[in-house]
Amino acid sequence: MRAHIVGGGFGGLAAAGYLIENAGVSGQNITIYEAEERMGGGLPLYGNPQSGYVLPAGSVFDAEFRCTFELLAKIPSTRNPAVSVRDEFFTFNAQHPFNNRSRLIDGDLRIMHGPRFGLSLLDGFDLLRLVLTSEAKLEGRRIDEFFSQKFFATEFWLIYSTIMGSLPQHSAAELRRYFNRTLHLFPALSDMAGILRTPIDQYEAFIVPLVDWLREKGVNFHSRSFIKDIGLVPLPGRITVDRLDYERDGVPISVPVELEDLVLVSVGSQAADLAIGSMNEPVRPTRKGRSWEIWRRLAEGSAAFGRPDVFFGENRVSDSHWVTFTVTTTGTEFIDEMFALTSSEAGRGGLVSLIGSNWMLSLSIFHQPEIIGQPEGTHLWWGYGLFPERMGNFINKRMDECTGAEILEEVLRNLRFNAQFDAIMTSSICIPCDLPYANNIWLPRKGTDRPRPVPEGSTNLGLFGQYVEVPRDVAFTVEYSARAAWEAIQILTKRGPSPPPVYQAQYDLKALWGALKIFLFPGATRP
Repeated sequence: MRAHIVGGGFGGLAAAGYLIENAGVSGQNITIYEAEERMGGGLPLYGNPQSGYVLPAGSVFDAEFRCTFELLAKIPSTRNPAVSVRDEFFTFNAQHPFNNRSRLIDGDLRIMHGPRFGLSLLDGFDLLRLVLTSEAKLEGRRIDEFFSQKFFATEFWLIYSTIMGSLPQHSAAELRRYFNRTLHLFPALSDMAGILRTPIDQYEAFIVPLVDWLREKGVNFHSRSFIKDIGLVPLPGRITVDRLDYERDGVPISVPVELEDLVLVSVGSQAADLAIGSMNEPVRPTRKGRSWEIWRRLAEGSAAFGRPDVFFGENRVSDSHWVTFTVTTTGTEFIDEMFALTSSEAGRGGLVSLIGSNWMLSLSIFHQPEIIGQPEGTHLWWGYGLFPERMGNFINKRMDECTGAEILEEVLRNLRFNAQFDAIMTSSICIPCDLPYANNIWLPRKGTDRPRPVPEGSTNLGLFGQYVEVPRDVAFTVEYSARAAWEAIQILTKRGPSPPPVYQAQYDLKALWGALKIFLFPGATRP
């Protein structure tokens, strides 16, 4: 048996790991095809300390990423091969837990925090009503159909939205899944104590050690290899791949696929059409659509592959668009000012969201160093705008039209860091990144819009990624990609264990009691 994996992000690398560990496939018989120069998918790392680092996006974690940590327990850490990536991850979080003391700051620089996260009893009833509504009855429905307008100004919603990315016009079905999956995090939303992060950037923490381990196992990596077509045997009611056509460095190549072989394909990417600007140049958006081209081709041939147009296309950008920015600084002025404002130690504060910002800016100062080889005296922090198509409060432009310098100025003006403004601007490099589809997993959908990990009738084709239907689990996580890959492999090969059950907090008595205390004991939510 040979296995062909299309997509070298975390899901594709995890698929190769599960093939080796669970299905007994030799690494030499596994090939990963990645369109970009290197593996990483939606967790890339670009730049350098001289021109500025770029961390376009990332993922949040909690302790219940069961498929992810099952695999990472077997992978040696790059920095300390004597321990696993999983153990390094949990040790770091035990030693450096989040202790966010200023999660939301309003336009007057006041910390927003009150009893019950600002929720009324009616809001609590509406939350319960959504959770108790079956997912089948939520197909295509929006979040704002279930809540009053006042709910969307509550501390609870603003915290949750800026962490998870949900907007009022987004999917009620996805929010229900998120509530059921993350209920255990509710009591600590303000201090973010239940949310975990990697000890260094996610590319070097997860992607690099996975690639190194897979190389040692003999896995073949084909970078700069864009899959143009997947050949299917013309049999009614059956989906069987017999050919992969790809282009590498402009050269067309066709690979035959035998009946006993496996083909695992990542459909779509939240990093699709990513574009990067600079300190002095705004982002020049690209709309190539390459990342979902193969999904579109498959969907045109069979309804079993879902509907990529629900998630991708120019008409989807306005409800899924993010602009992120990475700031590389050789001064400590910004970090010092943030500590004075928030009382949160640098690297332990998590997200600080400026709710008076038109762009709904959220900022995070990393635990330093964030990157292997980061020079002494160089610091990194990161931010994003949930509403990048709005005009700034101080810069009279949309966020996605701004240079890095203009975005940095808007941040500093919102924070009123006037005394240190010149020093921060002089010592900092701010690189903006345009992600038109970063948030599209939240778009309203029907149950058939995302294909199953193994579409009906498939004999050797499996799917993984954020746009595959995995019941009960939540997208926008590396866990979602890993679980879909594991499930596809287990179904197709009939080898190894099934994935562990998705954690459902609504059945966890401790999680339920913790959430209930928000209403019974309002002071329990104070950080």
